Amino acid sequence: MAVMNKDMDLQMSFIRSITEIAIAVQDAEDEKFKFSYKEVLLGYMLDFIRDEPLDSLASPVRWKALIAIRYLSKLKPQLSLNDHLNILEENIRKLLPLPPLEKLKNEGETDKDKEHIHFLYERSMDALGKLLRAMMWDNAKAEDCQEMFNAPENFKIGSLLGLLAPHSCDTLPSIRQAAASSAIGLFCIKGICLEVERLQDLQEGLQCDDVQVQIKISSKIAKIVSRLIPSEEMLMFLGETLDGLESLNPTCTKACGVWMIAALKEQGAALEDQLLEILGIIYHHMPVLRQKEESFQFMLEAISQIASFHMDGVVANLLQKPLPFDRDTKTLWKALAENPASSGKLLQALIDKLENELEDDLAGTEAISVACAIYEVVSTGTPVAGLYPKLFALFLKLVSCTLGQKMPPSTLNRRRRVMQQGERQQIADPCRLSITTLKCVQAQAMKEGLAKESDEGDNMWTLLSSPSRHHIGVCALARSMTVWQHRVILDITEQLFPSLTSSSENYRITGAAFFSELMKEPLLWKHGNLRDVLILMGQSAWDSNAILRQMAIQGLGNTASGAPHKVKKHKQIMLESIVRGLYHLARTEVVCESLKALKKILELLTDRDVSFYFKEIVLQTRTFFEDEQDDVRLTAVLLFENLASLTGRRWKIFFAEEIKKSLISFLLHLWDPNPKIRTACRDVLIICIPFLGLQELCGVLDHLPDGQDLPRARDFYRQFCAKLAKKNQEILWILHTHSLTFFSSSWEMIRSAASKLTGLQALRQDPCISVQRAAEAALQTLLRRCKEMSIHP
Repeated sequence: MAVMNKDMDLQMSFIRSITEIAIAVQDAEDEKFKFSYKEVLLGYMLDFIRDEPLDSLASPVRWKALIAIRYLSKLKPQLSLNDHLNILEENIRKLLPLPPLEKLKNEGETDKDKEHIHFLYERSMDALGKLLRAMMWDNAKAEDCQEMFNAPENFKIGSLLGLLAPHSCDTLPSIRQAAASSAIGLFCIKGICLEVERLQDLQEGLQCDDVQVQIKISSKIAKIVSRLIPSEEMLMFLGETLDGLESLNPTCTKACGVWMIAALKEQGAALEDQLLEILGIIYHHMPVLRQKEESFQFMLEAISQIASFHMDGVVANLLQKPLPFDRDTKTLWKALAENPASSGKLLQALIDKLENELEDDLAGTEAISVACAIYEVVSTGTPVAGLYPKLFALFLKLVSCTLGQKMPPSTLNRRRRVMQQGERQQIADPCRLSITTLKCVQAQAMKEGLAKESDEGDNMWTLLSSPSRHHIGVCALARSMTVWQHRVILDITEQLFPSLTSSSENYRITGAAFFSELMKEPLLWKHGNLRDVLILMGQSAWDSNAILRQMAIQGLGNTASGAPHKVKKHKQIMLESIVRGLYHLARTEVVCESLKALKKILELLTDRDVSFYFKEIVLQTRTFFEDEQDDVRLTAVLLFENLASLTGRRWKIFFAEEIKKSLISFLLHLWDPNPKIRTACRDVLIICIPFLGLQELCGVLDHLPDGQDLPRARDFYRQFCAKLAKKNQEILWILHTHSLTFFSSSWEMIRSAASKLTGLQALRQDPCISVQRAAEAALQTLLRRCKEMSIHP
C-alpha cells in the first residue's frame, strides 16, 4: 500500500508540474514559442488516465490529468482537429463507463471516504466538460470553430454506439434516458432516417425501474437501429461492447450482450471481409470473459451468430488452433454445436473439410484438427442420422491413413502449463485422436439405432489402433453394423468402395477387411451390388501384402454364406484365388484363411465344379496336418473330410492313395492336445476308411476312448493294427514306416502315441498266425529304417 501511495504521489507531483509549466508558457504570451514536448506530455497524461480502473474512483489522477491536458492542448504547435477529437474520445471512454455515483460512494468505508469520492466525481466530470469546451470553442478563428462544429459528422457511429447503448439499462433513469437519446442522436447527426416516434416512445419506457422491462425495451431499440450501423464500423462497435461485457455492471453487461447479438443478426451477412479481425478481437477477450458467466455466454452466442452466416470461415479459423485443442477452443466448438443458429451447418461443413483433406488418401495435420473438432461437436449429442454413412466412412479412412503415424512436431501446442508431480506430458497420436472421434460417432449412432455394440467390446478400439491387428478391429467394427438398417450400410459401402483400389496400402487393407465381413450378409447381397466387390477381392487375393490377401480370401469365403448362388457362377475366380493362398507358407494366417474359405465354398460345389483343382487342393491340404498352429491343423483336417465327397469317379483312386499317406496323421492326432482336432480326426477316419475297403475298422473307432487317456491308446492301436494286419498288410507297413518321423514331434502326446502305435512286440504274440507274420515283417522293416535313420527304437 505504501508503494502504491508513493507511486500516486509521484504521479500527482509530475502532473502538477506539467500543469504549472503549461500555465507558465501560456501566460508568457509568446506567439512564436513552440512547446516541443507537448505531444509527449499529452501521451503521458493519457496513459495515466488509461491506467485508472473503470469500476472505482479512488484517486484524483483522472481529474488532475484532465486539467493538465486542457492547458497543454492550448499550447503551440496547434493540434489538428482529428487529434482533438481523438483526445476527447479517449477521455470520454475512461469517464462515462464509471458506475453511478451512488454505487461509487457505497465503496467508501467511512462518511469521509464517501465525501471524497463525491468530490472527485464532480471535479472529474467538471474537468471533462471544461476540456470539451476548451477544445471545441476556445478558438479565435471562425473557420476553426465552424470545423469543430461540423466535427460530429466525422465521429464513428459504431464506436460511440457501443459505448453509449449499454447504459440504456443503467441503474439511474436519467442515464438510461440520456444513453438512449444519445444513441438515437448519433444517427440523426449522420442524417440517417430512423423511426423517431417509435424510438422516442420506447425511450420513455426506460423510466421503468423493472430491469426486465428495461432489457426488453433496449432490445427493441437495438433491433431497430443496429441494422443502420455502417458495416465498416461493426468491428469498432463489437470492440466497445466486448469491453463493456468485461467492465460494466450486470444490467449494463446484459444490455451489451443484447445489442451485440442484435447487431450480428442484422449485419452478420456483410461481415465477411472483417471476419478474421472480428474473431481475433473476440478471442482476445475470452480469458477475461470466462470469469463472468453471463458475459461469456453472450460471447459464445456472438460467435454462433457469425458462424450462421460464415460457417466455412469460422470453421477454417478455429481449425488453425494448435493441437491438442485447449479449453477455450473446445468450448467454442461445443457452443457452435449447441446453438440452433449454427448447429445445422456445422457438422456438414466439417465433413466437407475432412473429405477435402483426405482426397489423396493421405492424412495431414488439418485432417486431425477436423477430427478433434467433430469429436467436440458430436460429444454434445448432435444427431448424426443423415450424415452417419459419410462420417463413418471418412473416419474409418482417417484411422487407416494415420495408422502408425506420429504428429509433426511443428503442429503441437507450445503453450506452457504447470505439470503435476508424477504427470507425464501426452504426445498427440493422430491415430488415437481419430479413433476417439470414431468411437464417439459410433456411440451416437447406437443411440440413434444405426449401429450396435461390438462383440469385441472396447478391445475393438485397441485392435483398430494396432498396425499389426488393425484388420481384426475393422472386421469387428463391420460386425457392429445393424443389418436391418441396410440403407445405411449400403450408403457406407458406396462410400468405402474406392478403398479397394486405393493407392494407400493401409486403406486397401481396411476396405478389404470391412467388406470381407459384409459379404456374409444375404440382405446386403439382395439390396446392394457386391458383385464388383467380389471381383476386386479376387484380384486382391494375389496382392503381395499378406494381410490384404488374407482379408480378400476371407471375403471370398464369406460369399458362401451371403450369396451361395454366386459361388457357382464365379467358381473359377474364387477357386483360383483361394488355392493360391495355400502356397503362402510364410504367413500362416493366409494359409488358414484359404483352408477355411475352401471348406465353405466346396460345400456348395460338385465334383465336376472342382475337378480341375481337386488334386492340387488335396496335396496342399495334406501338408498342413502337422502345422504348429491349431487352427491350421483343424481346418486342414475338416477340409480333407469335405474333399472326400468331391472325389467323383476320376479322383477316387488318387484320393485313396492320399488317405494311406495321411492315415498316420489322423491316427496319431486322435491324441492331439486340442480336443477339437481329436474329434475331427475321428470323424475324418470314419469317412475315409471306406475308401480303403476297411469298413471293419470303423468298429474299433466306435470304442475309441474319450479324452487324452494315453494308457488306453496302446490297446486301441493294438486292436486297430491287428485288424489292419488281417485286411491289408501294406497299409500296416506304411503306418509303421511313416510313424518314424513322429518320434521327433514337438508334441509330447504325439510322440507318446507314435511309440504306442509301433508296439509290434504285442502283435507278434497274437493268436492269429497271419498277424504274427505281418508284425514280424513290419518289425524288421521298422528296425532297418531306424538303423538307416540312426534312430534307437
